[in-house]
Amino acid sequence: MRLAVVGGGIAGLAAAWEGLRQGADVVLLEASDRLGGKILTERAGGRIVEHGPDSFVAYRPAGLELIRELGLEDQIIATHGTRKVQLRSRGRMHPLPDGMGMVLPTKMWPFIRTGILSPWDKVRAGLDLVLPRLLGSEDVAIGDFLGRRLGKGIVRKFADPMIGGIYGATVEELSLDAVLPSLRVSERDHRSLMLASFAQGRSARATPGAGSPFRTLSEGLGSLVERLSEALVAQGAELRTGADVQRLELVAAGTRLVLADDELEADAVVLATGPARAARLLAEAEPEAAAALAAIPVASTAVVTLAYPREAFPGPVTSHGWLEAGAAPVSGITISSAKWAGRAPEGEVLIRAFVPDRVGAMSTASDEELLVAVQGHIAAVLGAAGAPTATWVRRWRHVMPKYTVGHLARVATVDRALEPSGWRVAGSALHGVGVPDCIADGRAQAKAALAAITSEPRIRS
Repeated sequence: MRLAVVGGGIAGLAAAWEGLRQGADVVLLEASDRLGGKILTERAGGRIVEHGPDSFVAYRPAGLELIRELGLEDQIIATHGTRKVQLRSRGRMHPLPDGMGMVLPTKMWPFIRTGILSPWDKVRAGLDLVLPRLLGSEDVAIGDFLGRRLGKGIVRKFADPMIGGIYGATVEELSLDAVLPSLRVSERDHRSLMLASFAQGRSARATPGAGSPFRTLSEGLGSLVERLSEALVAQGAELRTGADVQRLELVAAGTRLVLADDELEADAVVLATGPARAARLLAEAEPEAAAALAAIPVASTAVVTLAYPREAFPGPVTSHGWLEAGAAPVSGITISSAKWAGRAPEGEVLIRAFVPDRVGAMSTASDEELLVAVQGHIAAVLGAAGAPTATWVRRWRHVMPKYTVGHLARVATVDRALEPSGWRVAGSALHGVGVPDCIADGRAQAKAALAAITSEPRIRS
């Protein structure tokens, strides 16, 4: 069997890895000049600068499993110091109330005392305790559902900054069933979301957790890409960059992949390219799947990183960062040098700022304008004096899939249309946006594509 993987991000690399484990010959084709996709680590001047994701969650096992298979477990590190989650609301920094989840409190009194919400916001949220069940069977936007149950204060000041930041969209457009299906279960089982959350909090406190769920690698997430690429080549996989697949053609032996200056054949194919490109490649042979993929919207974002001397600040910078719950030129800030050990030289503060297109016009400003705005914001909030000693701006254009209302129906359409074939689609567009989700999906789709061609003859209309 020969498996062709189109796309060299972490999902594609994981698909190639699984293909080898299933006994296939593997070729991976990446259109750009590097592997890793949105995982991009730069090491310069004693700094480890993450231009994409800087960590993964340990409670989704696929990331840790792959790291251990590659022999990198001794490089796993947890967050440095005490993790403090903060929201900046109405011009002031507030700690996240003790026991607060992404949208719901698990403890009553910290929620009542928080300064993030106005008194009216809290009264309105309390109506959830007496409201009847509101959900029907259809999918709805998270913001619409939470607004009806808890009020717009919860939506604007908790749900939007905390959930929207992950998915690159506002909760007014994100799908309840694709992003937070647990809320549907909570309303079904408890009627009130707050009663459900209080019950879950009591249960969680009876079984204490192990602190922050976030993990990374001591040399940055890029080391995962590097080790995985090396292991793939060592085990016989062919990894090709600058290999832009133009189209897929069905042939008697399977699939012909036509490149700009070459072509090759494979028995099974995993497309790990992002929804728009996958849609173009599937348009002729699988129009139903292609249409569903093309309907998945994508967002853009910019990651701005700045290095300051420690003396630029009026005191020690120990916070891991904050999310903005109101108007600001950024959606959030991460203090990398405080969050992770070894990210900056001694005496330096390394800061990352996120400017997604949902913050408005600032996301399309020039690099110079972006740097001025971010520096001004850091000066206003943290008291930074003077200019940073080094800066980086990385733009990610049209690469963040948005799980909008109806997302699960689109996913089902893609899966159903491709099921009889040896073609599959993997990556953040369908089954989860986090690094472990992409790893799990890449491996699952490689396994499914190879199983499809070895079980029964392919059926195509």
